[in-house]
Amino acid sequence: MDKHTLRWVIPVAILAVLASQFAARADWRAMFSMDYWQSLSRYGMVMRIVESGFVHADEVDFQELTDVALRAAVRSLDPYSEYMTPDDYEEFSMAANQEYVGVGIEVGLFSGRIIISQVFEQGSAGVGGILAGDFIVGVDGVDTREESLGEVIDRIRGEPGSMVSLQVERPITAEEHSFNLERLAIALDSVVDVQMATGTAGYMRVRQFIDETDLEMVSAIHRLNAAGMQGLIIDLRGNPGGRLDIAVRMSEIFLEEGQKILTVQSRRGVEEVFYAEATVDAYQQPLIVLIDGNSASASEIFSGALRDHARAVLVGEKSYGKGSVQSVYSFPDGDGLKLTSARYLLPSGEAINGTGVYPNITVERSTEEAILLMLQEHHLRKMSDATFTAAFGFAPVKDSQRIVAEQMLDALITTNVQR
Repeated sequence: MDKHTLRWVIPVAILAVLASQFAARADWRAMFSMDYWQSLSRYGMVMRIVESGFVHADEVDFQELTDVALRAAVRSLDPYSEYMTPDDYEEFSMAANQEYVGVGIEVGLFSGRIIISQVFEQGSAGVGGILAGDFIVGVDGVDTREESLGEVIDRIRGEPGSMVSLQVERPITAEEHSFNLERLAIALDSVVDVQMATGTAGYMRVRQFIDETDLEMVSAIHRLNAAGMQGLIIDLRGNPGGRLDIAVRMSEIFLEEGQKILTVQSRRGVEEVFYAEATVDAYQQPLIVLIDGNSASASEIFSGALRDHARAVLVGEKSYGKGSVQSVYSFPDGDGLKLTSARYLLPSGEAINGTGVYPNITVERSTEEAILLMLQEHHLRKMSDATFTAAFGFAPVKDSQRIVAEQMLDALITTNVQR
C-alpha cells in the first residue's frame, strides 16, 4: 500500500471507529436519524419566528419556552416521565433522600381538594397544631381553593428560617384555622412507628424506599426481637416506592437465597433478573404486609415478591399499579430527565403496571374512615380517648385493616408455635 492510499485509509478507519462507537450508544443513535435533524430544524424555525414576531417581546424567552416544550413533550409519554428544570431536579434529588425544606407536611389530592396526608414529627407543622386530614384553603392569606396542587406547594416552599402562614379547614368541624410556621431543613426517617402491636406481634411503617431503609428495617427488627416479637406487620399503606435496589435488599431479609425477586424488562426485551442473596439479618417468623391503593412502585415489588413466594400474607386493598422503571439523567446545566425505561415483572411473571398487586385478604376502608384515621394518627399517642374526643369532636375510630392484620398474625404465630 503506497503512502497516498494510506493517507485516505487512516482517516476513513478513524471515522468508521467513531461511527461504530456512536451507534453502540443508544442515546447517540439519533445522530444518524434524518427525523432527528428535521425535528431540531423545525423546532428552531418555530422559535426564531416566535422570537421575531410575537406581539409581546418581553414575554419571549428562549430558555423558558424550551423548558415548557420539553416538559410537555416528555410528559406526553406517560405519567411518570418528566423533564426537570434545575430547580425541579434539585427538589427531586432532595426528595429521593427524604431531605427537604418545609414545614413538615405531605400533601395530596382527596376528592378534588388539597389535603395534608402526613404530618412529620421533625417539622414545625406538627408542633404548631396542624393535623393530618386538614384541607389547605389558603397560604399567606391567599385563597388557594381554586389552585392546583403544584401551585399550592410552590407557595409553601421557601428558604430555611423563613415563615409561612397556612390556612386550613378541619373537615370534622368545618372550622378554619390559621398557623404561622417556620420553614426548616428536614431529614426524615423512612421506618417509623416501630412498636409491639400485641404481646407477640411487632409493627413498623415504611414511608419510602430510600438510602438505608433496609438498614433502618433491620435495626427495627432487632429492637422488636428484643421486646419478644414472634411475628411482624409491615405497613406499606401510602408508600409511593423509591429505589429498586433497596426493595431488593429488603426482600432478601425475608426470602431464601436463590428465590426470584423480580424481572426488569426493557423496551428491547432485554431482561435483568434479581435473585435473593443470603443475608445475616434473615427474618423467618410469620409476616403480614399492609397495602392500599397508594402503595406503589418499590413497595409493590417488595410485597408482590413476598406474596408470590407465600412468605407473607398481604392485607388491605389492591395497590396502585406502578410497575415501571424510571431512569434518571442529569445534565451540565443542572436540569434533569426522568424517563420510563423498563417494566417490572413479579416472580410469577405478572406485570403489575396499571393493574397493581392484589392482597391475599381484601379489607376495604371507607372514605370517612381514611380521613378520620389521618386526623387522629399523630395525636392519640399523646392523649386519652376522652381528651381526644373533647379536642377534635369525634371519638377515635379503629383501623379496620390493621385489626385484621393483627388477628391474622396472631393466628399465624399460634400455628408457628404449635409446629
